Amino acid sequence: MKSTSITQPTQSNTNVEEEAIKLRKDGMSIAKIMLATSLPERRVKQITAHITKPFKTTLKVSRIPTPLAKASERAFALASRSHGIRDYEIRDILHEEYSSAWDTSAGKYRSNYTSDTLKRVKEKVRQRAASEGITPIFVMDWIDEAEPRASNEFLLSSATALCDRIAELVTEYMNHHATRRTEGSQEALLAQRKQRYAVERHLLKLTVQGYGEEPLTRLLARVDTLLDELQGPPDAPLPKNVPTQGASNTREYFPEPSHEDAFLDFAESQGWLARTARKRT
Repeated sequence: MKSTSITQPTQSNTNVEEEAIKLRKDGMSIAKIMLATSLPERRVKQITAHITKPFKTTLKVSRIPTPLAKASERAFALASRSHGIRDYEIRDILHEEYSSAWDTSAGKYRSNYTSDTLKRVKEKVRQRAASEGITPIFVMDWIDEAEPRASNEFLLSSATALCDRIAELVTEYMNHHATRRTEGSQEALLAQRKQRYAVERHLLKLTVQGYGEEPLTRLLARVDTLLDELQGPPDAPLPKNVPTQGASNTREYFPEPSHEDAFLDFAESQGWLARTARKRT
């Protein structure tokens, strides 16, 4: 009967196989282990059969720092405070992140963000706050953060007082200047109701900036023209060649500041140079 001899693994083979097992645990493929250790494929598979190949880790893709993302991040940090973020603060952030462009017709810089941009930033802040269990606070600029309720009550009472005073002034006006006030017909009463409404609106346009769409200077010029047509020009009328302020539709042009000479830029923005040139001509 023939005796069979079992070949015992050498120390070098053991070290190589241990290296193969370690490489497999680290996620290396069978083919690459074969190249690294010079072991045959069958042996590599045999000694690593009990090892589960780890999942490939996906690379984390960093988000592109867009103006919207940066503005939302900065706004979230302020909105998370106990006193929240004020309107001017979030608008300053948007102005910085979206930059601005020079408006040659108005002579000033205008921000590139829109009202839709502002809404999107607030919505992103709210979404992130909800995921983190935080309540963001957006505060109007007129609020006193030290006494918010008291400041609101003061303005509410002031608004009531203003409404009462406006109603008194309109009534006083109607007592003196109501249209067709000598008549008692239904047509005259309807005309007076319409007049009272128009008086109140005109009073608000004269006192509240931005209440009407028409610029105040243009409104006053239009009224002056109508008064001349109804009652004739005043005793000292303006020369015909002098345009009434705000009545012209000609658009002015303001060059963008060079930022090289601060005083020169300011003089141009105020129109001093243009007025000086007109006087010389």
